[in-house]
Amino acid sequence: MVVVAHPGDEAFGFGGAIAHAASSGAYTVVVCATRGAFDRRLLDRAPAPGGRNRSYEKPVIWRNLDTVREDELRRSVGLLGVRVLRMLDYAEEGLSKVDFDELVGRIVQPIRMHRPEVILTFGPDGVSGDPDHVVVGRATQAAFERAAEPLAYEDDLEEDQVAWRAAKQVKLGAIRRHVSQTGSAGPFHDWRPEVRDAFLGTEHYRLAASNLPVPAGGNGPPLESGLWDGLA
Repeated sequence: MVVVAHPGDEAFGFGGAIAHAASSGAYTVVVCATRGAFDRRLLDRAPAPGGRNRSYEKPVIWRNLDTVREDELRRSVGLLGVRVLRMLDYAEEGLSKVDFDELVGRIVQPIRMHRPEVILTFGPDGVSGDPDHVVVGRATQAAFERAAEPLAYEDDLEEDQVAWRAAKQVKLGAIRRHVSQTGSAGPFHDWRPEVRDAFLGTEHYRLAASNLPVPAGGNGPPLESGLWDGLA
């Protein structure tokens, strides 16, 4: 399971891990907190084909970016091999104003439903310092712990859901599906292709928490070199 803040995070940040897991036969789930936000770059630029929500005054122009980015997200996860996409419908750039306990509960619910062995999300700095990334990372860390507590959010449990303890918390084709962020006006438009692909194609992960057994004679977390180490 990968928990992200915005459409595009799944590909730019975690696309390699998702594709690797899916190609290995893993049941993969992406939880996205928002659907995207309005972007002025698209007011006077024709969109990529295949979407909806066009302006009546300028039929060839997208009216807002919300559905554009959601459509891009759905095409991206389809290419990556994701089985389930869950949208939480929060407003972009507004997650720091959301009730934190509510957000944690919204993430606990898909954890208990899908029972992932590995959960990926943002680190404490949100990678880029983006406030939405930071909040999602903190909320996912809390959800990882609370999902294993039988009485946590018990009023929100479905009848077939029980507490679940995940084992761990911890591309380029999918990235190209996010045309609004990688097109001629995107942040990578002036990068040389080989530099851009090398940058976007590299991922680094840090183990934040683990419920796997500690090695004999050791006091710290298990020594691991990959996301799936120690799993059956």
